[in-house]
Amino acid sequence: MMIFSIILLTVSFLLQGVLSNFIGYTYQDVSIFSTIYVLVVLLLLYPHFENKRKYLLLLVIFGWLMDVVYSNTLLLNISLFYLVYKFSNLFYSFFPYNLITINVGNVLCIFIYHILSFILLSLLRYDSYSVVMLFRILGCNIIMTSLYTTIIYILINFIKKRIELKEVK
Repeated sequence: MMIFSIILLTVSFLLQGVLSNFIGYTYQDVSIFSTIYVLVVLLLLYPHFENKRKYLLLLVIFGWLMDVVYSNTLLLNISLFYLVYKFSNLFYSFFPYNLITINVGNVLCIFIYHILSFILLSLLRYDSYSVVMLFRILGCNIIMTSLYTTIIYILINFIKKRIELKEVK
């Protein structure tokens, strides 16, 4: 399962870059095809890890890669990914883990990611934008987050059953 997780995260990481080049990812160019693909996959992989240290290691590595390659910040995505991971744990402690709640949970997590990054970037005066633009970003992320969550959820379950992958210990 660990190798499969790394492959999924790497593909999502590359998909983030490819789609941002094709559809653009500026605040004036927000598309319905935008979401944080790596974060969606990280949230879907969490239940398949018995060893939370390995999961957190993947979270830190891919958060750092997102920082260095795409956002040009230091520790921002690592921190946001960790906070979203904590929210996700809390969310799934109250709700069952099925496709509907996963879609709702992932959309909420993406919202939290964008809202926290908006607040942090505004406070630091690093890359501020308007609240209207934040709502536009949130609205555009709903469709792709739900679609990508559903596809990856089905893929993980299919591969896990087909190859009989075990949880990461």
